[in-house]
Amino acid sequence: MPLLAKAQRIVVVDFEDWGVSGPSTQDLHRTLECNGLPVETKSLPNPHGHAGAAIQSAAVALGCDLLVRGVYTQSRLRQFIFGRATRHILAQMTVPVLIAH
Repeated sequence: MPLLAKAQRIVVVDFEDWGVSGPSTQDLHRTLECNGLPVETKSLPNPHGHAGAAIQSAAVALGCDLLVRGVYTQSRLRQFIFGRATRHILAQMTVPVLIAH
């Protein structure tokens, strides 16, 4: 939270019909907002199995200078079928990435 408190802008990105169990985008938005942080939410089209590339494109389009991301939230079967967003991001991302597991 101290790192986020220094941000001028925080954008929580949600891909339509793409997600895993856990806190929702709205929950994250509400928590950040309650802590007085400048947060907004963007809902983007479903990446159709290419989440890593979609996340990278969104980060570039939004002008991000840091990507904060949870990792390893998909089942091994889903990772096998759709690829690994985390692997793509670590190999291809052009901005710094802060990862939480």
